[in-house]
Amino acid sequence: MAVNNKRLERTVMKPLRHFLSMNDIEEEEARMIFKKALEWKKNRGKEFPTALQYQTWALIFKKPSTRTRLSFEVAIRELGGEALFLSSQDLQLARGEPIEDTAQVLGRMVHGLIIRTYEQKEVELFAAYGNIPVINALTDEEHPCQVLSDIFSFEEKRGSIKGKKVAFIGDGCCNVAKSWALAAEKFGFYLWIGSPRGYFSAVKSDFVQNTSSVEEAAQDAALLYTDVWISMGKEQEADKRQMEFSQYRIDRRALSVASKDALVFHCLPAYRDKEIALEIFNERKEEIYTQAENRLHVQKALLAWIVGKLNG
Repeated sequence: MAVNNKRLERTVMKPLRHFLSMNDIEEEEARMIFKKALEWKKNRGKEFPTALQYQTWALIFKKPSTRTRLSFEVAIRELGGEALFLSSQDLQLARGEPIEDTAQVLGRMVHGLIIRTYEQKEVELFAAYGNIPVINALTDEEHPCQVLSDIFSFEEKRGSIKGKKVAFIGDGCCNVAKSWALAAEKFGFYLWIGSPRGYFSAVKSDFVQNTSSVEEAAQDAALLYTDVWISMGKEQEADKRQMEFSQYRIDRRALSVASKDALVFHCLPAYRDKEIALEIFNERKEEIYTQAENRLHVQKALLAWIVGKLNG
């Protein structure tokens, strides 16, 4: 029987790469990804990379998604691959099948997994048992793809983030804030988290500071960043969080003490006049939408890096 050697390419690949956490990438590797992302962004529609040609990648999502799902599906197709979307209800996982079994079988059928789920342990188990690359597309603990792309978006407009101050206003315990905190020392920027005391970041680093003062966090910041007050899975705490976070928002007060040319980012979806004032969102929506667009370009380069074909 004839065998398509292209289909078996993963068996002779370099050692597996995963992207489960910001801890899984070094600054030098990220900068290689940024360089390629910028190149592909500028040449989109003119240059047709084939890093995932003859490959099928499965997306397993337990949580709703707009930008993450769309950007990954488009990225896979633009790299010459096929994307297969599976909600958790499509799999026997919903009936209690162990992740180990699902991962072992999927690893024999597809070339990579992109997983959006609740527990970080789940993506780690898929990586441990699947024998294929695994990417964390969001867990309760981290959202590394978001933050990798956000750093690219900042540097695209303002140059190196090294030595700059980034202010995260909101829930310092959320997944996006944790990924920012893990990135701070790696990229050499200073993260200030403005959050109620019960929501300070647990990441210990000389590059991460917690404060209950929005003004102190935002003072001279080159980037003001926020996320929803009520993350997926925290809906039962909605009333409590609405009260506790009511003053922790990007508004004219925060912007007035930030650097004169400070950027404003929101990872979306945005609830106007909650975590960000309506007038600020409307003034800064172009940079926020560009931030969202860059998910496609950075994740496209990330996928190529994962399979060892960043130049392919």
